[in-house]
Amino acid sequence: MTLTSPLNSNTYFSRGRRAASEQTRVPDWVWGAGLGAVALFFVGLFLLVTGPLSGGGGPCDEGLEPLGGSTVDAETFATVDASLGRVVTALQSGDRDGARANFYGPTHNFTHAVEPPLREVDDEAARNVCEAVLSIETTIEQGSFADAATDAQTLRDSLRDAAVALGYPRPG
Repeated sequence: MTLTSPLNSNTYFSRGRRAASEQTRVPDWVWGAGLGAVALFFVGLFLLVTGPLSGGGGPCDEGLEPLGGSTVDAETFATVDASLGRVVTALQSGDRDGARANFYGPTHNFTHAVEPPLREVDDEAARNVCEAVLSIETTIEQGSFADAATDAQTLRDSLRDAAVALGYPRPG
């Protein structure tokens, strides 16, 4: 009587048994590629439904929360426009502290205060202001000076459009 190890036996589930009984065999790399494609499909589906590709659920869908007390009028639009001009100039000259000093405070508070009444009149313009505010809040702190200056100018242009949408003269 000969004893064989169960690890070396040619059972129904062993690779040697299957290989002997199959006429054609799909290479392992094809199975791996197929499983990878299935995994990528489900990851893409998940991102499409819940993630950044869904086109919804962003912070600008709800709008900005008002900060402090800002009056939305033609005079404040002009003051904020001049302040954002100083922010752009400071960033173009590499002065992040000067840009922060001109942006945070009344100017920043106004950008949050103008968005809710603007949303009632022109939703797209309100989204533009919201996105510009969120972008400058990030780049003024940690972005390149060029990117932050571009974002500050984009916010300035968005607020100029907002003034017109709200019935005030275009600043600048």
